[in-house]
Amino acid sequence: MKAFSAAINCIEKKNLIVNRDYEFFLQDIHMDSFESIWRYKNGEIVKHIKPRSVIRFQIAHQNNNKTIYLKRHNREFVGFWRLFSLFFHRKSLSQGYLEFENICEFRNSNLPTVIPIAAGKKFFRFFWAESFLITEDFYPYISLEALLKDCPNFFTGQEGKHRKRVLINEISILARKMHENGFNHQDFNATHILLHYDNESDVPKLALFDLQRVEKNKIFKLRWKIKSLARLNYTLPDKIFNKKDRINILLFYKGKDRLNFLDQLQWIWIKKKTARIKRHTEKKYQR
Repeated sequence: MKAFSAAINCIEKKNLIVNRDYEFFLQDIHMDSFESIWRYKNGEIVKHIKPRSVIRFQIAHQNNNKTIYLKRHNREFVGFWRLFSLFFHRKSLSQGYLEFENICEFRNSNLPTVIPIAAGKKFFRFFWAESFLITEDFYPYISLEALLKDCPNFFTGQEGKHRKRVLINEISILARKMHENGFNHQDFNATHILLHYDNESDVPKLALFDLQRVEKNKIFKLRWKIKSLARLNYTLPDKIFNKKDRINILLFYKGKDRLNFLDQLQWIWIKKKTARIKRHTEKKYQR
């Protein structure tokens, strides 16, 4: 089993930051420079929009096949933050480098996420940059969204109800731990929550991915809790998760058996935020 929460030891080269465990791997496959990675042509297109693209490809190395994800960020305006990078480090980072750093900081806080291989950046005319991020495939983990879509009966019946309650508890604890460590995912939903059931256990191992938009703040903000739980609430299908399940998200997040008056106000806030997310998403799809 891959270690999804182990700390990452990095080395920096020209235009690159590399997970030391993959330094010789990249050398062996001749992908150890910005240009060689950026110009890689093979692979299956997973996502392609104007700002960025993601491809998936396999590399045969030492009698093993590694599945790799390469996320390219097209030329972006870094702006004048680069002039003040000493004081505003995160704001001056290109998107590929920023996500690599977020992954490493998650792992340093013992928060499980994908395995980073490398990130690269190249500046143009000082204020513009191209960047990329390479990560290893997160197998055997799958997204919660995929599990709910492909195996809806997994959470039905008496055993399924118990399994669902345990899942909600583990996800809520992960959200609380993430916030307590000063991170806010901004897209905390069934798409970006990864899970794996090991050795027929009812307790899933969890991880998060797509950390490009992570916020950092050592002072916890109430809105993080509301927005994160609302996004999660919106992506849980009604056919599987009932009202009690959804209230349990907030209960388990707080580590309580029942909601007090302030908790109930927060639950109302979460429901209203969920409704706003639904309206916004529906309008987006209509456009």
